[in-house]
Amino acid sequence: MPLTGDRSTNIDKTENFSITGIKELNNGSNIAGTGFVNGLRSEIDPMKPNAPPYTNAGLSLVGESSAGSLGLTGVHVPNRANIATASASMHLVNTDTHKLTANAFSTTVMPKAGPNFATHGGGVDYTYQNTVGANASVSHTPMFKQTDYSVGGNLNLHQTPTSSLGLNVGANRTDSPFTGRGNWQPGGSIIFKKSF
Repeated sequence: MPLTGDRSTNIDKTENFSITGIKELNNGSNIAGTGFVNGLRSEIDPMKPNAPPYTNAGLSLVGESSAGSLGLTGVHVPNRANIATASASMHLVNTDTHKLTANAFSTTVMPKAGPNFATHGGGVDYTYQNTVGANASVSHTPMFKQTDYSVGGNLNLHQTPTSSLGLNVGANRTDSPFTGRGNWQPGGSIIFKKSF
């Protein structure tokens, strides 16, 4: 089972680490396990002397096949909460030209102080020739009677084996008894990636 690792530095000089192992099965499926720590401090922050040494840490296990995937993730946020998530996806259409995937998740948050609560959701993603895509999703948190909606699109402007440039646009809306029916909030980003 090959292992890969990743390390990055945040603007506040904390570091993120992850290590992933992937086991390929005889039927073309694979199982991947990842351990990660985010926001690791190498020294005490004088402005926050009682702050925990890291922002969060966790483990994830994902099984993938040509039909879809199943995943479990556990995250510990020091002094705040533990978070457990189960997710699934199914490829409804999976050709070289068209890809349509349905996905669903359920997350339980177990705060250090306060009752546990859950969020459930699902969505669909569509991609045409790995160039143009669209997505829509909805999630609901019963405890807060809150529903979040998201729609978006993406365009791959440039792609080589070592770099990519993409444009993402979308909008989000939140409905809850506290804020009423929300307005759609637009957003977007341009993402450039380069590997060396």
